[in-house]
Amino acid sequence: MYERLKIDTLRGLACVLLIAYHVIGFNAETGLKLSEGTLRNINDTLVFIRMPLFTFLSGLVYAFWPFSSGGTSFIYKKVRRLLFPMLSVGTIFALLQAFTPGANSNEIDWLTLHIKPVAHYWFIESLFIVFIFVLICEKLKIFDRFDKFICVFIFSIVLYISPVNSDYFSFSGFIYLLPYFLFGMSLVRFDFSVNISDVWRLGLLLILIFIITLIFKGIVPYFEQRSLSSLILGCLGCLILLVVGIRFKPLAWIGSYSYSIYLFHVFFTAGTRIILHKLNVYDVEIIFSVALATGLLLPILTEKILEKNYFTNLVFLGKGIKRDL
Repeated sequence: MYERLKIDTLRGLACVLLIAYHVIGFNAETGLKLSEGTLRNINDTLVFIRMPLFTFLSGLVYAFWPFSSGGTSFIYKKVRRLLFPMLSVGTIFALLQAFTPGANSNEIDWLTLHIKPVAHYWFIESLFIVFIFVLICEKLKIFDRFDKFICVFIFSIVLYISPVNSDYFSFSGFIYLLPYFLFGMSLVRFDFSVNISDVWRLGLLLILIFIITLIFKGIVPYFEQRSLSSLILGCLGCLILLVVGIRFKPLAWIGSYSYSIYLFHVFFTAGTRIILHKLNVYDVEIIFSVALATGLLLPILTEKILEKNYFTNLVFLGKGIKRDL
């Protein structure tokens, strides 16, 4: 159930969904600036699976190599891997957004840069807080027993559906991500493995497609992002995708570079859109296809260039010595 090929395939799928989201734009004022149409509807429909899948997989992978000892070392590794790239790449992104003609930019408050998250880099900041929370729970041995874990998981759900919000240090993002991370972690930590026949795999996949279709057609309404319904739907979607066990090597190859794709894709998707507009190319399908391809492939090339130098490898990718690669 947890083989590397399946997990990386899902990572690749999550990358495709994320880049498509940013190419299309989260509203009619960003990306392709679409207010309606098939791409707009698909983009909005998949909100319940996009970031939950990234987070669910992070929890799943953490559970393979959980914290055991050395809290200071654990925190340093997370600072290096998460916060170094967030600060460096996120700052470059903010600068380009502010000063590049044709960029979809809002006015930036430079005094609160990264105190209030920059664009999609909120996820990295929120995930860092999730790891600190998990470290505290590990230190207190809360995850050693399933009954204690359930109490923490219920707490995360209550927090998720509560009105608690704060943009500072992406605390709201932490609240949003925590249940999905814990859910993914629990499947490995407490050995919830599911072995089913191919017929059942196909059936589960069809159920997921059916649910997505109902939402897309408006038969099932969109749920608030932090509602109990969206949480159940997100966890169910992640679980079904994991159990179905899609294996697709090209997508898995993309998934193995998921972090670099997350960090750098916006530079290439936005750049592609701006260049094509300069060339008087405004066809939505062409822009979407080309931007999706560049958003997937050029960050991989960027990683291969940056990892050749120790400084850029550390600052922009969060990697240290060669054995971390």
